[in-house]
Amino acid sequence: MSPAGVTPSARPHAPAPSKPHRSATAQAQRERLMRATIELIGTQGFAATTISELLARAGVSRKAFYRHFEDKRECLLAAYDAIVAQGIERVTDASAAARGMPPDPRAGLEALFDHVIENPRFPRLVFVEIRAAGPEGIARREQLVGAYEGLLRQGLELPPGRGTIPNPLARAFVGGLMRLLATRARNSARGLRPLLAELTCWSGAYYPAPAAVKAALCDPRPARARARLMGGRAPGTLRSGWGSNGAAGDSAPDERGLSRSLIIHCQRERVLDAVASLSAAKGYSSLSLEHIVAQAGVSLSVFYEHFAGKEDAFLVAHEVGQTKARAIAERASAEAPDWPSGVRAGIAALLAFLESEPAFARVALVEALIATARSARRANLAISSFAQMLAPALEQARNGSGYSTVTTEAIAGGIFELCLTYAVRDRIGQLSELTPTATYFALAPFIGREPAGQVATQTAAD
Repeated sequence: MSPAGVTPSARPHAPAPSKPHRSATAQAQRERLMRATIELIGTQGFAATTISELLARAGVSRKAFYRHFEDKRECLLAAYDAIVAQGIERVTDASAAARGMPPDPRAGLEALFDHVIENPRFPRLVFVEIRAAGPEGIARREQLVGAYEGLLRQGLELPPGRGTIPNPLARAFVGGLMRLLATRARNSARGLRPLLAELTCWSGAYYPAPAAVKAALCDPRPARARARLMGGRAPGTLRSGWGSNGAAGDSAPDERGLSRSLIIHCQRERVLDAVASLSAAKGYSSLSLEHIVAQAGVSLSVFYEHFAGKEDAFLVAHEVGQTKARAIAERASAEAPDWPSGVRAGIAALLAFLESEPAFARVALVEALIATARSARRANLAISSFAQMLAPALEQARNGSGYSTVTTEAIAGGIFELCLTYAVRDRIGQLSELTPTATYFALAPFIGREPAGQVATQTAAD
């Protein structure tokens, strides 16, 4: 059965049936390898998991592994397909059985939470690590989010629009839910069930959306020229004229006559620029020290004067960008006349900053969460820090609404999901058009739909 509003072709890939000649032993080996993949990648991530670990956990030989899978990536995709087929069927059946008027999302949420509680390693692999499988993994994740969007479409009363995301509120809600499951299940999956009441209340906070919001969501302004992901500078670079196009082989600037301290600073910034641009263009897994120093125009010994290795340089580049992004958003928010307007101003400033730094945006939205375990922790902390803009809302919400940091964490995750969708569709240069959607998504649970719609659709001149 297909989820409501989703064609069968949009559903996530189903696992390929076993070939008739495959023996029971071979099938058992394949299943053990997929279980090992779920356990290991769901715990420590794709990058940190080796084929040797998978073999040891599954109890199969290397020869047997390569009979079933070409590489670790293919094994991840197979495990993902099996997980998603089970989850979608479970949630779809529960939602169909409980469908009424008005739509009640609780049945689907309960089924999804039960699935995660029984399989606590699933969320990280399904919602986060699948992106490490490259374009195929990203495509599968997009299909999964689209399937869950279909289940929410009727409840949100939003027809498909013509924009980059046909149902952006549904996409944001699903993204927030996925982030919450991925982060909370890692610590204690059984602690998820008490969150159901709050999340059910949250899911009903957005519909029916005000007419002005529907217009902003379903008919965004025409798209502008697509952003280049290879370019951009690491935030804070002093010598903006050097290497701004991200092309490898640029010659280093002439540093003669500069002070030693300024030379050191410029070298460090050029390395950060190179790390950001190369990671954005080819991914962290393809990043090498040789490419970094060549693009930065420094020697390997100079690189090691600044950084312990490529992970260290990547973490610093990510932190530099996050620090500047937070400062810009917080300053814009603080200058607004009230906190709802401050939320909008902060979101608008953040999206504009990401537009202006496409290489860093790609690093923050796509690479950081899957590069290494340390970068994933830093990225999750960065996402959570932006939820602090909703702290005043929480203070008001404590007076009987039932909302807590669970909701603000989910909202931050939902806005991140909207930005991620633009990144994987090569539309970082159009992120600012998400400002009305993201503002309404952040405010509606706390101040109501109509007031949130008014703030969301106001212009900068207002």
